[in-house]
Amino acid sequence: MSTASHESSSDVTSPGPIAGRKRIQWGSIVFFKVEETVFEAPRYRFAEHSEVFDAMFHLPAGTDVNVEGTDEDHPIVLEGYQAAHFEVLLKVLYPSPDDSIFGIFELEKEEWLGVLNLSTRWSMKKIRAHAIKELSKLSMSPLEKVVLGRDHQVATWFRAGLTELITEHPIRPLDEIKSQLGADMACTLLWIQVEILQKNNQDDLVFPGLTLGMVACWHCSAPMFTGSQNCTSCSGEIALDDWSALYVADRWDNVGFRSKAPYPTTGPAPSTFTINLEYVMCRKCLKMAISKSNRTCPKCSVATTVNHYRLVRVQASVDSRSGASQRILEEYGDEIVRYELCDQ
Repeated sequence: MSTASHESSSDVTSPGPIAGRKRIQWGSIVFFKVEETVFEAPRYRFAEHSEVFDAMFHLPAGTDVNVEGTDEDHPIVLEGYQAAHFEVLLKVLYPSPDDSIFGIFELEKEEWLGVLNLSTRWSMKKIRAHAIKELSKLSMSPLEKVVLGRDHQVATWFRAGLTELITEHPIRPLDEIKSQLGADMACTLLWIQVEILQKNNQDDLVFPGLTLGMVACWHCSAPMFTGSQNCTSCSGEIALDDWSALYVADRWDNVGFRSKAPYPTTGPAPSTFTINLEYVMCRKCLKMAISKSNRTCPKCSVATTVNHYRLVRVQASVDSRSGASQRILEEYGDEIVRYELCDQ
């Protein structure tokens, strides 16, 4: 009995050694000096996210006892950078528990620009992409997009800013463009703008751009549409800011437009003009896009008939924008491609 029991237990295969968890190497503390401030932080995130610092940390230490970065008295000195930018970068690299648990991590616009600056210069690709994403959520003027796009090599900002500059109305003052972009670029952009205006006159455009978002209450100028609508004729969806979805039937002398002043032959339409929605057509089905039923203004609650809406926020036409975008590529294509390569 005891023998059988012994034999049975001896046949059981004993488990091998339990595999240990992968060792997490946090690395040592490294000291940096930026301007007059000394910072200390675990070096592993710098090595993980930056090719520059990873290469630096793998350099031979040499025979000097006082190796740079090992203590507060012998920090790695980072010349030409701002301490405020470096401090914010540390917040991004080493978020606090509250940031992670409660999702309260927020930075101001200037702080994100500091992060973008350092992440670009130190090849921190993930940090750079995140900074661009957060900054893209914020409001930027066309000039700001061009300046920041060039300073930080962000192709989408640079291209969008240039396109917006040469299609915006009214035309921005020359001195303002020159002060931000220099005389050469200012002259080039203005020349492109003149070319586009001349082409629009030659092509005899029917209407300089129309979206649902531009149709407003005559009484208070509040937008009548706050979201996408379906075409009353074909049921196709019309997005609020879709420049390619709608057009106005016939020409500038369409009876749907009424004003005490002559309608402009070029440039944007002023907000004092009325528009008859019966003549707003869907480009998909070429029929009336908006129903004739009366609507109540969501702001002032006044009912408005189909032929008495105000036209607001008229900008460049979709034709102008596509032509502008093409001319920007022709003039600044090489620079845009260089910036695109930064994120590959």
